[in-house]
Amino acid sequence: MKQQDVPVLQYPWTYEIGPFSQSFYEEQNNWIDTDYQFMSEAARTKYKKHGLVEAASYMFPAASTREQIRPIARFMVWLTLFDDYYELCPVDKLTGIRDHIMDIMLGEQPKADDIGLIKQVALSRQEFIPYVNDDWLIRWTKNFYNYTTYGIMEGTPYKLKKEFPTLSNLLLIREYSVFMYPYGDPVEPSINYIVPGHISEHPIIKRLKMLMCRIMAIQNDFASIEKELRTEILNIILVIKNQYRVSLEEAITEAMHIHDLYVREFVELQNNLPDFGLHQKYIVRFVHNMALMISGLGAWYHKGNSTRYKTPDEFPKPEYGIITQ
Repeated sequence: MKQQDVPVLQYPWTYEIGPFSQSFYEEQNNWIDTDYQFMSEAARTKYKKHGLVEAASYMFPAASTREQIRPIARFMVWLTLFDDYYELCPVDKLTGIRDHIMDIMLGEQPKADDIGLIKQVALSRQEFIPYVNDDWLIRWTKNFYNYTTYGIMEGTPYKLKKEFPTLSNLLLIREYSVFMYPYGDPVEPSINYIVPGHISEHPIIKRLKMLMCRIMAIQNDFASIEKELRTEILNIILVIKNQYRVSLEEAITEAMHIHDLYVREFVELQNNLPDFGLHQKYIVRFVHNMALMISGLGAWYHKGNSTRYKTPDEFPKPEYGIITQ
């Protein structure tokens, strides 16, 4: 199956593109050449074409200045390359890497011998500081912990054994493993509003975030299916095909059905938010920008300039343990 034959997922709201979608390519290439030297030159060349800094403007269109979008664009590059590089890292080794990065996210300075990856997340933190507070930084760090622990670490054994999880297990793993919880945190600084802790913990807000993550995980699985047909285990289409012994086309139809149910629930909750008092208009805008993040990513997959999903051979292979660290 070719990628162009896969149906495009649809949303009942539009998407927007921020004003800086083409503004960070030179900076991005400098980040990659300066701080990602632990990756092969071939991998770095491919990453420069992936358009991750462009995706930031598709997903966070409300950011109104270069300074406001820069930490988001830097973090987009950082987290994606982190995810690719450590995809097959043994869990016991990833634990220490995860904990050190969390310390950096909370304010510790990188060590002299840290690889550039650590320096890049420290720079993101520094650039986020004018737009966030301590509660946001703690939430951001916790979401990174959950992504590595319940996403990567839960998924790695299946990948190493080349064994499909059940659909129920897959949905739980993918909710975290596509890193949309930490990717979603910049919605708040992009709109100049940090959601208060008591509202962030409200069951409806938490459910909306969960739906956002699962919808975007399915987006990712659809966008990468041609590449993943050959090697991937943790893809909803392939898991459905394996578990229910159906054709690829039938699996795609069922995955779309699950996606559409999540979208329908998101819209229903968005249209029936609780009364958050003085915060109401800000929370309405916050949820609206969560929706724009979903549709923006979907648009970037199909309309952006990235080669990441359009050309399977342009996707770098995991290099942890191969290239000198």
